[in-house]
Amino acid sequence: MRLTFGKNEKLKSRKAFDELFSGGKTFVSHPVRFVYRIKPKEDYDIRVGVSVGKKKFKHAVDRNLLKRRCKEAYRLNKLIVEPSPNYSVDLIMIYTSSKHQPFEKIEEAIKILLPKLNEAIQTKKD
Repeated sequence: MRLTFGKNEKLKSRKAFDELFSGGKTFVSHPVRFVYRIKPKEDYDIRVGVSVGKKKFKHAVDRNLLKRRCKEAYRLNKLIVEPSPNYSVDLIMIYTSSKHQPFEKIEEAIKILLPKLNEAIQTKKD
């Protein structure tokens, strides 16, 4: 499997973001928080969005840098999550620190959170 982050893997819909923020479950490993929702199978396995707060990072350049780091860390480690034949997952990665963290720190947090997400998907047998 290629380590890409294509268009079909991106969470872009405003409605999907709102659903996640209102009814999603959470895992946290500083400096990243995962908010996810497991849904009945749709035409995708997992869709991922990234959010960096405007309140903490006033400049778009800083927010975009942190989003790129989060996306890259996910892309390199996404094979940890095994797709389920019965469920689709929507996921938002929220950068929670108020300071710039190096890529290694972000990747380490995502490596901690992805197995937890995988476990949540695999244990969901409704």
